[in-house]
Amino acid sequence: MISVVVPVYNMRNYLSKCMDSLLNQTHQDYEILLVDDGSTDGSGEACDREAERSEIIRVVHKENGGLSSARNCGLDHARGEYIIFPDPDDWVEPNYLEHLMTDIEKEKADLSICGFFRFYAKEESIFKLPPRAVLDTRTALDRLVLPSDFSGYAWNKLFSMKIIQEAGLRFDKELLSLQDLHFCFRYFQHCARIVCDPVPLYHYNINSGTSAITSPITKRNLSAFKAYEKIAALAAETPWPELVRAEHGQMFERSLKYLYPYYWNKTDQPELLEMLKDNLKRYKNDFFSTGIHSWRFNGMARLALVSPKAYYLLLRAIRKATGQE
Repeated sequence: MISVVVPVYNMRNYLSKCMDSLLNQTHQDYEILLVDDGSTDGSGEACDREAERSEIIRVVHKENGGLSSARNCGLDHARGEYIIFPDPDDWVEPNYLEHLMTDIEKEKADLSICGFFRFYAKEESIFKLPPRAVLDTRTALDRLVLPSDFSGYAWNKLFSMKIIQEAGLRFDKELLSLQDLHFCFRYFQHCARIVCDPVPLYHYNINSGTSAITSPITKRNLSAFKAYEKIAALAAETPWPELVRAEHGQMFERSLKYLYPYYWNKTDQPELLEMLKDNLKRYKNDFFSTGIHSWRFNGMARLALVSPKAYYLLLRAIRKATGQE
């Protein structure tokens, strides 16, 4: 049986579409566990109404503790041999569970990964993954830490409860972002075979009222650095030091990304700017050594190292010229 854990916090307006898709699965042996994480908008009552639709739905109400806490609660209550974590504002294809389960059984894998659609600003596109492959631990970890690859989301991956329980894995409640990536990195270390199939079965709904590039930098945003640090520490314990460099490269790229909203919003936090500048200097060699970015992107990154303000002004001029502002 597959346990489908849906963490719910103030998602009343989205839940029914998600549940419609989850109840329309071609796979027969599964349960849906709705974890109401202390919602205040009526989502808890909506979960109870959803439970009336089918006997496979169970609801757990808990005090608000955040996404990791809600997923951990799902882990504690799950009855299945396998588990997956779709978000309540997304939806899935009818063969979502069947395809992922079939891949695990066919390949005798410890984890299966599917492709996905990204829905943003009323337009949907396919996140293109490399061709179908069965990966060993080393290759899977390498691809996991590359943001352009299959990504560290928990909702497009079917996990084994046996591995989770034997390894004592839980989502890190200290992290406000990239909890999925941190969890996946630890899980992957216990896998001998991972099957990655590019068939898009999940619809990722990117809800954002403002442009991501200009949104103010929040505590949640900055938590990403803590996640990268933790993953880099885990990577340092493996035989593959290049994984550490990859995480340091991500810290460089994330710092570069935050320069724009820092100046755009006229942020008056000198200590934050100093941290971003320090990350750029500290991790520049790891970033440029990856070789995954274009010469234009690398050129902009080098400008940021010399003058973060000049980097912002040039990028803003480019965005204006191309109609992005």
